[in-house]
Amino acid sequence: MTKEELLKEMDQMRKSMKRLQKSEASCKEAADLFRKREQEYREMVELANSIILRMDTSGRIVFVNDFALRFFGFSKEEIVGKNLIGTIVPKMESSGRDLAAFMVSVCRNPGEHTVNENENIKKDGSRVWILWTNRPVLDERGRLAEIICIGNDVTQKKEAEQILQNAHDELEKEVRERTKKLQKLNEDLLFEMAERKISEEALKESENRYRNIVESAFEGIFQTTLEGKCTMVNSALVALLGYSSAEEYIAATARPENLYVDASRREELIRILQTDGYVKGFETEFYRKDGSKLPVSMNVRAVFDDRGNFIYYQGTVIDISAGITLRRVLDETTGALSTAVEIRDPYTAGHQERVTRLAEAIAAEMNFSDERISAVHTAGMLHDIGKIYVPAEFLSRPGKITDNEYNILKQHAQEGYEILKSIEYKYPIAEIVYQHHERINGSGYPRKLSGDRILIEARIISVADVVEAMASPRPYRPALGIDKALDEIRKNRGILYDENVVDACLTLFQDKGFQFGGG
Repeated sequence: MTKEELLKEMDQMRKSMKRLQKSEASCKEAADLFRKREQEYREMVELANSIILRMDTSGRIVFVNDFALRFFGFSKEEIVGKNLIGTIVPKMESSGRDLAAFMVSVCRNPGEHTVNENENIKKDGSRVWILWTNRPVLDERGRLAEIICIGNDVTQKKEAEQILQNAHDELEKEVRERTKKLQKLNEDLLFEMAERKISEEALKESENRYRNIVESAFEGIFQTTLEGKCTMVNSALVALLGYSSAEEYIAATARPENLYVDASRREELIRILQTDGYVKGFETEFYRKDGSKLPVSMNVRAVFDDRGNFIYYQGTVIDISAGITLRRVLDETTGALSTAVEIRDPYTAGHQERVTRLAEAIAAEMNFSDERISAVHTAGMLHDIGKIYVPAEFLSRPGKITDNEYNILKQHAQEGYEILKSIEYKYPIAEIVYQHHERINGSGYPRKLSGDRILIEARIISVADVVEAMASPRPYRPALGIDKALDEIRKNRGILYDENVVDACLTLFQDKGFQFGGG
């Protein structure tokens, strides 16, 4: 090799070395960037407030983030490498669904189960509901290698739905039983008071009560023909779907395809109704007036005449989107029940509202928490609900009532308890209503409780009830005035009425200018 050739080859070697050094620097920079991105990804996964895990196609867990470990109560050693079934997924759901078979389907075909909701199990054995989002991970040949699953706890939503359904079922049962008793009572009254032409008044009152209950219900109520044309709809359903009136709703939904997002769902509903005559919890989607879609759940039954001929479909509709809460259901139920009492007794219209207003103010003056004030509000609005079973003649007739009539009237506290005891309020609303006529010295009714055996919320409503009743007119006497009402609680402070409650009430009127106002 000549000197020139040697120098040329050495020059080429230097250039190759520079290229290698540059390539090595690029590789190092890429590796550093990769490690940085990997660390960022790892931190994002570990710090997420959602359950994140990866599993292979057999259901074996290959990765789980810290949030999931804390949520399920496992250590990483206890869960990684284990199959989902038997660790965080039970073989059988409480409803009886075979989750083992379902998870096999998810592992084989994750694309068909991009979103699923199922029951899961923690290390301590408690069960929770998780909403899962699943995404397949493919290898370099495009074959399914792993599945990434992201989950969020929806247990409270499921429990709220179940409580709502239970409350609805209990109320339906209670209404049927109480209706039978009320019908029997009305029959007896008609026999005893025929000269008063009570039949026409009772019919009118019943019609007004039904109309009021339908219009004040929180759930949508409707009637349709066999073809799907709406013939009756309440205000709740009109508002739910964004219409301004029942007439506008009926005109806009004259054709079922204008209401149902998926027309086949109505066909399925009709098929079930024609087979069973009734369907509960039927879920579908409705179009709102603005074109948006609203997920709903319906309870529908077919109504027939005495000869068995179909008349119409009648049903209820509730919004099952994330916005619905148990609190809204209970508040709406409270308002409807309160209204039902005042419709029967026009002389005490607004009484429950005014009692509630004063009771809330007393509770606030006594530094109750917002939640306890809310409990006082609910109990105040319902404290006379038991009067729905007291004959209306006793409530609105001028003049003094007889001893027998008074004994019947006193039953309203226990009747109110019976109506409310099956509703799952956070606070003992039924017991507060039961006790609101008890007195500190044991002279009240119906159980002659005394002292601290009477709930403080009941003691508050007791004082508010007495003050409002004396300050307002009654069928058998004019209003006595607020001064006499305050004299009554002041005179019997610590005897009939709780001392702290009386002091708070007097402070409100004497120092803070409280007034009942209108209503």
